[in-house]
Amino acid sequence: MKSSARINHLKVIAALFIGTWSSHSMAQSILPWTEQNSTLGLGYPVPIPVDTTEPFDGFRSYNGLFAKHQSMALNNDYITGQVVGQSIYNRDIWAYVLSDEDDLTPYGVKEGAMMANGGIHAREWQTPETVTGIMEAFDANSQDQSFYQYLLENATIITIPVNNVDGFLQTQRYPAESWFANNTGPRDGRMRRKNMRDVDEVMTTENDHLLGVDLNRNNAPFWATTNESSFDVTSQIYHGSSVDSEPETLARLNAASLVEFDQLRVYTDIHSFSQVHFSKLTFNQNRNTLQTRLLNDFTNFHRAFPAGKNYVDLPDPPGTGIGTTADYFASIYEIPSWTLEIEPSNRFNLDAHPDLPGFGADYGGFGNTGADGFILPESEIRRVREQLAETFMVIWYGQAGPPSIIQYRIIDIENNAIIYDAEWDVTSAEERVLYQHQFSQILSDKNYALMLKFDKPMRDRGDQGQLQVLQGQSNPLNPIIRVKTGDQSINVNFSNGRWLDEKTDSWESYSKYKDDTYVVEFELPAELVAADDATVDWEIITTDMIGQNIDANPATIVTWRNGQWQNYEDSNGNASIIGGFDRTLKLTVSGQSGLNQRLQKPQTALLYDPSRDGEGFNFESLGDDNVLVQWYTFDADGNDKWLLGTSPLMAQNAVNIPQLLSTSGGVFGPEFDIDEVFFNTEGSLEMIFEAATLVAGPNNQTFWVQNGKMKYTTANGQKLRTDLVPITLPAGLISPSEQSDVTPTEVLNAASVAGSWFNPERDGEGFHIQETITGKAVILWYSYDFNGNQKWFIGSDGVISQTTTGINFTFDQVFEVGQGTPFGADFNTNDIQLAEWGRIEVTLECTTGTFKYTAIDSAYGSDEYGIEPITRPVVNEFVCPL
Repeated sequence: MKSSARINHLKVIAALFIGTWSSHSMAQSILPWTEQNSTLGLGYPVPIPVDTTEPFDGFRSYNGLFAKHQSMALNNDYITGQVVGQSIYNRDIWAYVLSDEDDLTPYGVKEGAMMANGGIHAREWQTPETVTGIMEAFDANSQDQSFYQYLLENATIITIPVNNVDGFLQTQRYPAESWFANNTGPRDGRMRRKNMRDVDEVMTTENDHLLGVDLNRNNAPFWATTNESSFDVTSQIYHGSSVDSEPETLARLNAASLVEFDQLRVYTDIHSFSQVHFSKLTFNQNRNTLQTRLLNDFTNFHRAFPAGKNYVDLPDPPGTGIGTTADYFASIYEIPSWTLEIEPSNRFNLDAHPDLPGFGADYGGFGNTGADGFILPESEIRRVREQLAETFMVIWYGQAGPPSIIQYRIIDIENNAIIYDAEWDVTSAEERVLYQHQFSQILSDKNYALMLKFDKPMRDRGDQGQLQVLQGQSNPLNPIIRVKTGDQSINVNFSNGRWLDEKTDSWESYSKYKDDTYVVEFELPAELVAADDATVDWEIITTDMIGQNIDANPATIVTWRNGQWQNYEDSNGNASIIGGFDRTLKLTVSGQSGLNQRLQKPQTALLYDPSRDGEGFNFESLGDDNVLVQWYTFDADGNDKWLLGTSPLMAQNAVNIPQLLSTSGGVFGPEFDIDEVFFNTEGSLEMIFEAATLVAGPNNQTFWVQNGKMKYTTANGQKLRTDLVPITLPAGLISPSEQSDVTPTEVLNAASVAGSWFNPERDGEGFHIQETITGKAVILWYSYDFNGNQKWFIGSDGVISQTTTGINFTFDQVFEVGQGTPFGADFNTNDIQLAEWGRIEVTLECTTGTFKYTAIDSAYGSDEYGIEPITRPVVNEFVCPL
């Protein structure tokens, strides 16, 4: 059974090529398109393509568009071009992928893919301009830290600006003329629809101008199944000799294969004209419902522009088709799929746009025939291109996936400290596990902040940066939060709720994209806790910008499969396509504070995880609340690796280093060349420290000791978590929180010269040295082997003495890694073997020093050179006298 929408569409075609021309009895001939009222009169200037790469109020030539595509691919790391096939005339057909370099999101989840095809019908110049406009929008906004960058890093967008390259070139070769006959209407030249199968490129050749294949009738699974495509080679809807017979069709299939089959989530074939969505229904009702929502989002957003252009959904029924590309992707991939007919409107879907005159008359043209609808006035194309590009961005944002809360944090506002952290870590393609840790007690009747981090930007900002509802939507701006203990609701005082759109060094910062983080302050009532601790349950719900609810159970990762969202639970934990309340957060609230704990800034220390003995961190607390972290570890193959980074504290007890650095290219010994050293960006590192605990140390001294938690996150969202326990504490260096209790003494001793040192002519190599509270010295030497690979050495039990030239540190036994262990989860302490390497002697004054080594292996030999301090940790009881 035919759909009424498709019948109406065929009426348009019939009128264009038969009925409309019945009053014009004339022989077959080449006629010009004109601005004046004539057989092919428009009523506005005839568009002529211009050889320019940049968008303007008009149409670009194929060469201009292609040059623009190539320029963007060359200059933007997020845009890559690939030849996916050749045309009849062996011209390259290009697809451009808008995405980052991998197929994982920054959260470690496989990306969904979107696809837009343009220029399948040669005469529809609006469509290559629209797809190019999409590319230009992503190119211009690829660093916006919002909508566009989110999509580039969380989705793979496949675009084909010109599928029918030969036909498009033919229309632009003859932009102001077409063959005309009363029984066919305008054909070839500016009005070529089909590809160039069995057609030459000479306009005056009369016997082939009706030939070619309609590429939108050449597709499985409904090829040649109805009379809505034709076996007549001269027909405008000739479907070809067989399914997928045309190279342009195969090129489009190749483009879809640039991603894995299960990644594709939405497809649009962009056409003109009618100002409608010819969507495709299947027998999967959930898919149909989600498709309808998506098209409503498209229409509502686009209609909200000042031009107010309304796109009406005219769906085809399931089980039928005419061989279109939309038929193929809806049926084979089970994804939302439709033919988008760009404006203007037409007169044959009066139920769609009864208020519009149709065809070129929508823009003040004559509208004598249907054919002028294919020729958009030059004055309209910039608006159409830019607004449709923005609208596509909105629906792709939706198909990137429903939102999930991926992290929950509680911040003690009074102490500016993170006291509770919970985060979902990806463990497989469809699963997460909840990490959670409480760093200090949570008390009733105290002011806290709740931070919620989402896996996508959740809110829109207007041109002035003001928070607003996305145009065409009507969703509440702030989440709904309910609190219970048992079955009893708790009246919690919430205040100062805000979405974060600034990237800062503090905890109050968006995570990856503007407005992906919400913060609200709260105070739990005093009567909540009487004597025993109470468990407080939280229920949270909100929507993303287009109204998709959050996933009620982030433990299962939402993905697209079998025509709908999978693992998208509702508030009752059932599979759904609507989401619901997230009930992950459960807190234990105490009635009294700890007596032997205090929240304080982290102090300088050497740290490690006892279960991962063989790697560790040097943590230096510097001035102005800055820190330096050096991490000696191993790479995936068990070779030496070291990383370093600096950052301000993000909270009193926490630091986040957005990008650690590693190095390469250095060479051990006198052949070291500073110009050959390269710094490479690695993942991010976060350390959060517990409330400090008072413990006994040597000589009946007591010390505040802080354990903590470390999280390292790779670029593709994989996480490594370890404990942080002091190996030893440095002599003379105390917590910055104790600074007001200590009066520093100016004296040159081993404690006063602790810190990181280097030789400026060997930048990219360095040392950390300190005296411990046991009176021994420790040194970490970050260097290289002879092949430019990182190498680290370690010495402990160093002997300290004072000489006339400064403080002398002697390490008679320095060790190198004889055998390492793989980085990350496969780390095995038992695999690590340290081998004695040689001897180091360091003599330091306040601002100068010498470093001398003697290796056991003659290949390393011996050497001596000057060094100077890079860092000087605070707070030090002993200050170098200057």
